[in-house]
Order: sequence, then structure tokens, then C-alpha cells
Amino acid sequence: MTRLLQNESGQALIEFAMFISVFVLILAGVVDYGIYIRTEMMLTEAAAAGAQLGIIPGNQKNYGGMQFAAQQAGTGISGLVVPTPVNIYTCTPGGAAVSSLTTCIGYGTPIMYVQVTANANVPAVLKWSGISSSLQLSATATYRVPWTK
Repeated sequence: MTRLLQNESGQALIEFAMFISVFVLILAGVVDYGIYIRTEMMLTEAAAAGAQLGIIPGNQKNYGGMQFAAQQAGTGISGLVVPTPVNIYTCTPGGAAVSSLTTCIGYGTPIMYVQVTANANVPAVLKWSGISSSLQLSATATYRVPWTK
């Protein structure tokens, strides 16, 4: 009986199996996190590309062009959705939104901004029960139009 209790053959295999299962779970989490960060950076770049097109003179109302520029910049993103860009007007930088027809006291015409948003639904590497199998990511770029007519 004492000989049976002292037998340690297979102990290393059991320890390795326990270690590798935890290691794979951590590795999958790191890979998922890396994919999410990469996609978020690409979404930010895509939204910025659309907004950059929108601040060029004459393109402030070219919503289709801004969407196309954002989609072209985000070609590596699966499930990329670019809703219609918007124009925002304020009387002071960072102030409350006003109508484009408003006359701002001390400023004259309102300051114009172009805002483009890019969205993507990113699937997880491992599917966990009870946890969502995908993550909805979004990035928005708001650029001030340096000149308006």
C-alpha cells in the first residue's frame, strides 16, 4: 500500500495538462484583445479618412463621398458599417449644437464640423457560454471645417 502512495508516475502529465489549459485560455484572451485593439485603430483611421474628405472645400455635403472614403480606408475590417455622416454647427468651439442659420453673437456664422462614424461587429476567437460571442466597436471622427462659404 505504501508503495502505491509513493508512485509519482504521471504527476508531471497532470500538472502539464492543468497548466496548458489555463495558458490556452489566457492566450485566447490576449489574442481577442489584440484583435479588438487593431480593429478599433482601423475604425478610427477609416472615420478620420471620411472626415478629412469632408473638410475639403465643397465636400461638406458630399455624404456619399465621405462614406466611400471611410469604407475604402477600412477595407480590412469585416462587417464595416459607415452610417451617413453629419454636419454639426456651434457658436463656440466645443459649444452646444445650433442651426446652420443661427447668427452667433460676436462670431457671425456658426463654426461647421464634419462628423463621420465607423462601426464593426468583431467576433471573438473563443466562444464562451454566457458571454457575448462578438463585440460592437465604434469610432467617430469630428473635424472642424476651416472655411465655409
